[in-house]
Amino acid sequence: SERRWQPGARIFGGRRGNSGGNVCMMAEEVECDVVIVGGGPAGCTCALYTSRADLKTVIVDKNPSIGALAITSTIANYPGVDRTMSGEALLDQMREQAISYGTDYRRAQVFMVDTEGDRKYVYTPDATLV
Repeated sequence: SERRWQPGARIFGGRRGNSGGNVCMMAEEVECDVVIVGGGPAGCTCALYTSRADLKTVIVDKNPSIGALAITSTIANYPGVDRTMSGEALLDQMREQAISYGTDYRRAQVFMVDTEGDRKYVYTPDATLV
């Protein structure tokens, strides 16, 4: 029989520090309309539009410092952007604009997505996004 993650099972066991003891943590459950995995230009653009449409939007980004744009020293071919702007600065500006319209930005690694059934679940170590 196949074992599936049960959406109601949101307690994770883990080890903390050198004490060797098990610690159980309850993950926060966040209800939202849109979950965007990845905080690059496409994710930030999507978040900007969905937040402006009054949809509760969450971006889950594992690391805002990686990706092609984040490591680009100067932007030379993006319309309307000064050539002296770095990729990281442009990405920061995109992220802040999405946040200013209500996007909930979370730095986390997605470890599982459950798309079966009427409700969809995105699991991170600290939260379950529904």
